Amino acid sequence: MIICCHDQNGLQCYHHTNFQCWTQWFDIDNPSGNGDVDNLNRLQRRYPGKVCPNPSDIEARTLSGLTPQKAGDIIKISDTNTGLICRKRDQPDRRCADYKVRFSCPPPYCADTVCWTRWYDRDDPSGTGDWKTLTALRNQNRGDICKQPLYIEAVTADTLTPAINTGEILCVQSNKRLYLP
Repeated sequence: MIICCHDQNGLQCYHHTNFQCWTQWFDIDNPSGNGDVDNLNRLQRRYPGKVCPNPSDIEARTLSGLTPQKAGDIIKISDTNTGLICRKRDQPDRRCADYKVRFSCPPPYCADTVCWTRWYDRDDPSGTGDWKTLTALRNQNRGDICKQPLYIEAVTADTLTPAINTGEILCVQSNKRLYLP
């Protein structure tokens, strides 16, 4: 099990390579001219080190927080290669809302600075399952785990296969407790 914490606790951080998080929101264009264009390449040049080279996802919202669908706009492009393009000519009213975008990237591109603990393997499976409780892990690793975990990830000890991909039933998985039957 590995635990994600805010980086402000002074704890040892391990940047977990499979973890994806969201960058901060960006808005580099206004819906003037032909529409609203928040181009990924322009964002990466304007904000070096803030957006990863190959984002895995994009999210767009109006400045007031609406999705493009709720705003009633037809989006020409919204992808991780280009960014977002809303063209006025595609809209019934010939207007685009003003959009902001963010991208899913691995740390250290996260909007909130987060880090991961080292992996913990508290016990072996028994007759009732494989129990990994946050309380037990904290008791065994005093001072190593933050007070308010953001995420917990569980993998198999032998192949590091994510627990959700094993086909086993996870009874409880939260930022407080994990039980693998």
